[in-house]
Amino acid sequence: MHRGRLLQRTSAFLSILLLIATTTSCGNVDEFIEDAGDVLDDVGDVAKDVGGVVKDAIDEHGDDGASDSEAGGKTVSRPPRPTGSLTTGLEIPLALETVEPSGGTVTVDKPGDPLDGMEIQVPAGAYPDSQQFAVSSAPVDGHDFGEYFTPATPLISIRNASDYSGELMTVTIPVEVPQDHFAMAFYYDDAAGTLEGIPFNGMDEHSITVVTRHFSDIIVSIIDNTLLDDLLKTDIDSHFRPGIDDWQFTNYGSYIAKGGHCAGQSATELWYFCEQPDGKDLTLYNRYDNNGVKPATPDLWQDDSYGYRLASTVQKDINWDSFGVTFQVEMTGADDELMWKAFAYSIQMSGEPQFVGIVSNAGDGHAMVVYRVHKNELYIADPNYPGNTGRRIEYSGGAFKPYNSGANAEEIKAGNGKAYERIGYCGKTAMVDWNVLDARWNEFKAGTIGNDRFPQYHYVIHHDNGSEDLLVDNYESQDKKVHIWIKSDFPTDRAIYRNGTIIEPDMNGKYELEEGNNLIGMYMKGDANNNPQSPAYRYVDFQYFNIQYGESECHGWVLDSIVEKRFEVYNSDEFRRDLVFEASTDGWYSSSGCNVVSKYDGNDFVDVLVDVTHSGSWTTPPDCIKPNETVLIEMNCSSSYTTSEPVDWGIMASHLNIYWNNSEIGRINHDMYTTGPPQESTWTAEFVMPEGSPGEYWPPLEVSFGTDYGRALYEYYYVWQE
Repeated sequence: MHRGRLLQRTSAFLSILLLIATTTSCGNVDEFIEDAGDVLDDVGDVAKDVGGVVKDAIDEHGDDGASDSEAGGKTVSRPPRPTGSLTTGLEIPLALETVEPSGGTVTVDKPGDPLDGMEIQVPAGAYPDSQQFAVSSAPVDGHDFGEYFTPATPLISIRNASDYSGELMTVTIPVEVPQDHFAMAFYYDDAAGTLEGIPFNGMDEHSITVVTRHFSDIIVSIIDNTLLDDLLKTDIDSHFRPGIDDWQFTNYGSYIAKGGHCAGQSATELWYFCEQPDGKDLTLYNRYDNNGVKPATPDLWQDDSYGYRLASTVQKDINWDSFGVTFQVEMTGADDELMWKAFAYSIQMSGEPQFVGIVSNAGDGHAMVVYRVHKNELYIADPNYPGNTGRRIEYSGGAFKPYNSGANAEEIKAGNGKAYERIGYCGKTAMVDWNVLDARWNEFKAGTIGNDRFPQYHYVIHHDNGSEDLLVDNYESQDKKVHIWIKSDFPTDRAIYRNGTIIEPDMNGKYELEEGNNLIGMYMKGDANNNPQSPAYRYVDFQYFNIQYGESECHGWVLDSIVEKRFEVYNSDEFRRDLVFEASTDGWYSSSGCNVVSKYDGNDFVDVLVDVTHSGSWTTPPDCIKPNETVLIEMNCSSSYTTSEPVDWGIMASHLNIYWNNSEIGRINHDMYTTGPPQESTWTAEFVMPEGSPGEYWPPLEVSFGTDYGRALYEYYYVWQE
């Protein structure tokens, strides 16, 4: 691995990656630190940093032109991320070797080849089965990635039968790096035309050693330090912003991530920003407040249960602590200058925010997002301070200044915040399995996220005679006071809210209901230590139940049922692929797909890819409508697209229509051309229902919507109740 040629201080970077979470979160790393440094008493420093929110005048435009969206969150138009392409020659086979589960080294032995001596180090336990590694390369004949990109190696292709390894692997790549240059390895995605920075733990004038958990096409670029220094004097910005692109809740940790879920929270923010699963320009912050259900509850973070459980679940999926076994090395300090340049260069070339891992001499690690490099500062999205645009890591005199935060926000509140002296570049997919995040997002949207990680439980109404009823939504109680129990196999605690306000039980442990409907919010915590002598109650879940007591407070039209009259996802074909169409009676739909169109380039017809996203929302129809009362339904539709190259083609259509009493009361139609701008439209539909008679049904309120990739029709039926 050419250990003698590695820069002395950069070898410590590996420690940052694994020391971030030697517990299942941002936990303690004392066992890895033999000579702990001085710990700053940073309670005052933390307060000072919090008070510095938006202290930089340049960042006072943090909304970046954001506008409110009815789906929650904001819609933000941002410049496209940089893309390009490589022109390569014929592929050259370099190595074909099998590595056993016990680990091994794949070496390129090809004298005269520029990659002669390249080594892939695969540690024991990286894969459960034998893996055949195929290594090849292709000379780079040209590129159009711009002036800051200079290929210094051929395009390297490393393939095996698996995706992500269970341990960090290293690849030492021969490359000639002039003394006055900086080198960095990138993943190259030919289909998307993108570059992605790869973390490294060593560099000298003849090689760079990168750290990764998966392989793809890799290329090393060099840049003259003078050119890079000039670039660093400008504003290198991914256009990610706290308060727009991070989660709205704070990292307090959970039952499955007792010490915090900083890595999971940061990973999901980064994934959402890069993948845009809700559609182009639809941002994350507050979009799923109260799990996206209206009305929003911005002052109650506990009911953002899907997002919170997602962050903790991904924290466990990432399994940062597993890497600590492999790299139990004493922290001696990362090379700050190289890390500083890595953040700047990778954001410049990819247009994307990056992971940062930080470690304290006091024995604690933390993970965050770096989204901007400006004025000798890394701009930070810290899960302990959501929405805070004032968090910075300062770079001065060739070194980073310590950054003050904590393992989680609870630790900071308790006065256990600390200074993190070691700052490490962690990249993006080199450390985190992007496919796992994609799968977890589907569980998030389905409302099942965390069911395979968090312990199971259920609520019951316990009666004085010893009988029990399972608590379900719209439960009808015969008693004004109810005893709500948690059935579980682990110690629990809870807080109960009624109509948004926390309520306390009486001396008999019962909760009093109001006449009519009671929206009961159940915030449940579990003892993560499972030890009554030393309990540690952490977040498990939050659920809402409507409990009805006495007569219904609705005297009018009551929502009786919702019927999915039609739901269709269109089939892919040679002209359309990757079609997605999702919707919910809660009042939203989302659709995306890729259209393949032909364009004549002067010589021949070539394929152009048009990625299209549509989304829409409508105010959920009320449960009760009083006679002669005006009902307002707010409607919103967004449509956008990106193309692999400019093309003048066709119409991308979507619609959202609402009908009442067999008449149309609201319509949004989008006919979007590739020569036109993205579209966003709002409309307010309104209607009034008359007096009825007992048991009478009115023609349903119909919500019809569709895109190029699917269509649906929901019917909301109302019955008259005295």
